[in-house]
Amino acid sequence: MTSMLPTLNEGFTTASLEGAYAVTSVSTGGHGESAAIGVFRFSGTGRFTGNITVNGVGQLFGERQVMQASLEGTYVVDENGSGYGSSRATVSFTQGFTREVTTTILITKAELVGETLVAQELSLMEDGFEPVTGALNMVQAVRYPDGGEFSLASFQGTYGGPGIGRGSRTPAAAIGIGAVNFDGQGRFTAVDIQNLPGSGFRERRNATFDTSDGRYTVNPDGTGMIIAPGGQAHLVISRARADGDLKVALEYFFITNDLHPLTGDLVITRVSKRLPGKPAR
Repeated sequence: MTSMLPTLNEGFTTASLEGAYAVTSVSTGGHGESAAIGVFRFSGTGRFTGNITVNGVGQLFGERQVMQASLEGTYVVDENGSGYGSSRATVSFTQGFTREVTTTILITKAELVGETLVAQELSLMEDGFEPVTGALNMVQAVRYPDGGEFSLASFQGTYGGPGIGRGSRTPAAAIGIGAVNFDGQGRFTAVDIQNLPGSGFRERRNATFDTSDGRYTVNPDGTGMIIAPGGQAHLVISRARADGDLKVALEYFFITNDLHPLTGDLVITRVSKRLPGKPAR
């Protein structure tokens, strides 16, 4: 059969991948839940680097292992201009081991910058599986704007979104919705309403959790931490806009470090700024 790839030609090249991209990944199909966040940096000439935080299964039942890693590799966007491509990288974990990862790439959204189509969003499908759980990983990447810098002030105002518990089935499963207000200086308040198991097999209950004095951190690359009395979570700012010398967080993605204490779920949340057009200052 004749390939249909030429019908997808919109002029993409290796130069279309350039800049810093927030990356998120949630595993599927494995014998245990895992998720990852991080930042990839593409050169525009076929090389890329990055740093990731992986929340994976531990050595004991119910135990989690949060691992930091750096990566370095190469990539290419196919010459047919379709937006498909591939990458190969060595991932070096701080625990002292490495993993070779190859992916199939597809540019899913782009903008014309000068005479170059620059990828704003892409998917990277890992070709293999996780060696511990057998899970498959699909990485989503969103480009950061070129201007401005990340800081505590990147988070200001109210954000909201759903929290999804992964790893168990009803009646043990949990979901929730929450809203968070950041002060731009490292503190936040929050209200989280969770749908939890009730006292009987077919019963559910809603429970409200208030956070009056939470803390957060933001690193220069757009990653950070949520620190609350009920637990901690690693985050990455997954969408941003430039506002002068500041990158404003429009969306962030976080993974709780530990499993949900009542259900054993790994909680993953994508949270959006409620008034994205509001000035940061």
